[in-house]
Amino acid sequence: MNNRSDRWLAYFMILPVVAAVLAFVIGPTWDVGKLSLTQVVMGMERGFGTLDNFRALAADPLFALVVKNTAIWIIGGTILCVLVGLAVGAYLAIDSWQTTILRALILLPWVIPDVVTAMAWKWMLHGQVGIIGSTIQAAGLTDEQVSFLGDPSLVMWTLVVVLIWRKMPLVALILCAAIRSVPSEQIEAARMDGANAFERFRFVVIPNIAFSLTAVTVISMIWITAEFALPWIMTGGGPANASQIMSTYIYQQSFEFFNWGVASAMSVVNLVMLMLIIALYLYVNRRSWASGADK
Repeated sequence: MNNRSDRWLAYFMILPVVAAVLAFVIGPTWDVGKLSLTQVVMGMERGFGTLDNFRALAADPLFALVVKNTAIWIIGGTILCVLVGLAVGAYLAIDSWQTTILRALILLPWVIPDVVTAMAWKWMLHGQVGIIGSTIQAAGLTDEQVSFLGDPSLVMWTLVVVLIWRKMPLVALILCAAIRSVPSEQIEAARMDGANAFERFRFVVIPNIAFSLTAVTVISMIWITAEFALPWIMTGGGPANASQIMSTYIYQQSFEFFNWGVASAMSVVNLVMLMLIIALYLYVNRRSWASGADK
């Protein structure tokens, strides 16, 4: 009887979370999926069950560039964010007064609001008055100031660098905690067997943090896919759509061009792409995930 009461109490406690998920996640996702299969004319929904929105999306000459930029943004951003976070996390795991201070300060880029971060970097990277371009020019590395956000060949990777600066700190702290939890006996045994620092990290530390590494990679991928404020405020998709990604293009199609059906179709494509990438990553890392869960 007591167990049954505890079970119903547990159901009651998670009911608000379930209701919130149904209301704010599943409901809107269902509406977007329905709208993607509906022809929208002058703001009016007509002809449910059509694939016209997806055909229009496939015929859009800009969509291929958007997919390419999105791949750079998500895949490139995730890989670099995790690699840099792993390197920084490994350094922070060392016990010293410097790393103690850095552990307290490293979250500053994470806690600063997106709008403040985007505006600050936008001014620092400005093609005429930006301090970064001026510093590079003063150092003699270039004859004229570089316009990082105005050059179509540089703008996407510039945004990725800013993205890493923004997202990496939390990744580094999570991996730092994982590294510090690795049994010291295993590291010491590897040292006694003649393994150098790199070999100890590769064959002892990495297998022990595989579960955390997989989890933080998936979480980072979701964060980066959902990121909108940073690219939109810094470039607005420009110059000449060179930094247009899914999130900014969906916003533009929805609230500037009022192509609700096409924007919904693009949202569905974006969701499917994200699910496939995550499923592929989890499939490749299923053994490390299972071993980490058993611990």
